[in-house]
Amino acid sequence: MKKDIRIKKVSAADMVFDKMKEFILNGTWPLHEKVPSEGELAEAFGVNRLTVRIALQRLNALGILDTRVGDGTYVCSFDFDQHIHEISDFYMSPGLLEDVTEYRKAIQLECARLAVKRATEEELLELRSCCERFEKELDRYYTLTDPEKARESFVATVDIGLDFHTQLFKMAHNQLLGYSFSIAKGPIRLHMQRNASSRLNDRGSDQVNIWTKTYWAIYKAVEDRDYEECARQLKRLIASED
Repeated sequence: MKKDIRIKKVSAADMVFDKMKEFILNGTWPLHEKVPSEGELAEAFGVNRLTVRIALQRLNALGILDTRVGDGTYVCSFDFDQHIHEISDFYMSPGLLEDVTEYRKAIQLECARLAVKRATEEELLELRSCCERFEKELDRYYTLTDPEKARESFVATVDIGLDFHTQLFKMAHNQLLGYSFSIAKGPIRLHMQRNASSRLNDRGSDQVNIWTKTYWAIYKAVEDRDYEECARQLKRLIASED
């Protein structure tokens, strides 16, 4: 017989948490609606208010509920991207950064294939906006003489570049691909920032010109529904950001 066959104890707070989560998932507590008060919940569940408060705090921490002081607690839309962003520091590691290029070659190319097929006109406009914002911010970066403003502009170029890649994933219309990118976004951003910091010193360098031209080329390929060209340009961009 196995040594560890002990029955695991479940706390009252865990059971209340599970029941509350069930109410949210099955629509008993509708999205954006106010949930019962601590006192009402304590009476309904047959537990004390502290037990209810612990369960509510867990759901608040997960971003499933939003407690507003003086108002009450509401069901809110779960933002996977924001939740992952808040915990990304805990799974980031130097080794993870070394995996970025492999991830992008394996996953982002498939995402681009789907984006070419599924992108809407509105999404294409947003991708075009990313290209325009990147080009404008990069031009601005080279006009700045104040080190602090230049640093802020540099970070902005990285963030706009990440917005471009985020938009490509959105255009794929595949929820699991979107979730995977949310997890990878932190390492990808650090990877891009680390490598770009050593390549922005010379405005006329081929490396800098590649970024702007390739963003635009990817946009045009998606607009033309040309996956082969999109994949070619995306591989070029990944190589330039590596």
